[in-house]
Amino acid sequence: MTVIRRLKLEKFKGVSQGEINLAPLTIIIGANNSGKTTILEALFLAPNPFRKVPYLVEGNDRAIRIVGALHKTLESEGYLFLLHNYTSKIAKVECEMDESPYLLELIRAFNFIYVSTNREIGDHVSIDGKEKRIIGRLDAQSSSRMDIKIEKPLIDDTLLLSSSLTKYAYEYLRMNWASIVNLGICRGAAEEASTFSNERYVDLTMEPFIGGTLSINAYRHDGARRRLGDLGDGVQGYIISRILYEIAQPKVLLWDDVEAHFNPRILLSISGWISELVEKGKQVVLTTHSLEAVRMIAGESQDKARIYLISLVDGTLNTRELTLQEVEELIEAGVDVRAAEPLL
Repeated sequence: MTVIRRLKLEKFKGVSQGEINLAPLTIIIGANNSGKTTILEALFLAPNPFRKVPYLVEGNDRAIRIVGALHKTLESEGYLFLLHNYTSKIAKVECEMDESPYLLELIRAFNFIYVSTNREIGDHVSIDGKEKRIIGRLDAQSSSRMDIKIEKPLIDDTLLLSSSLTKYAYEYLRMNWASIVNLGICRGAAEEASTFSNERYVDLTMEPFIGGTLSINAYRHDGARRRLGDLGDGVQGYIISRILYEIAQPKVLLWDDVEAHFNPRILLSISGWISELVEKGKQVVLTTHSLEAVRMIAGESQDKARIYLISLVDGTLNTRELTLQEVEELIEAGVDVRAAEPLL
């Protein structure tokens, strides 16, 4: 089993420097703006920012385009947000594994951000007098323009799940429905969702709704349809997550705010699923604000789980490993991890 044992970041997004050790199951908690999402986005981009993923933004299904869409603000777009304080000349994402370490570099030169790795692949380009192997190039100020040299994953593939990405998942499903529905994964996801719903679903369909517009529906055992978006955020999120995972089949699953919109019953099912993935040799890295979610998920995979409380101070990423017992004590004390930085 290949596991990313340590992630090191330098001048990447809000992190000036920092590292975190990773386990087969890593659970990260911390306040808002403490670096949790930054860690996941670094791991999501690491295999290759230009690879295709099961999301779609304006017809583009590249990993970097999806991350860029999450950060777009009004008319401001482009990829300068990847560089610390928007001004650093280079950002580094390093993954330490069983084999040689893997390094992804984002190098700014004029109005471009060149993407380089330490693998012997890509075009030779001289940047500021240094020879680099380039797998692609981004426009610093435009999200839509990129020059791709290599699009395959260069290390084990990763998949990022987040409620913020649901709308992009729907676009991907819409454009690829014919091939997806024939895989049989929609039926399985619908049937699983029935276990924590008052209705029994047997499959998913894509059909015209009122006015002829398309809708993805849950197909009930009695033949009735319900739009997926009307099932509630929890059931909808569960179904979408299961479908995306089966499409991508990643070696590393990343999940941001895993507890978002999930009631305890759904979260219990998620915990069991994550435990099964870890037992099968997959790696899972997730973030949450809920200590109850930490207890539930880590409790399913105690010997393979690590729990970290993190913070970001003046750009430096700080981490503290917690035991399940310490998590129990924090729960009993009524601690809100969103304000738990003094514990570091």
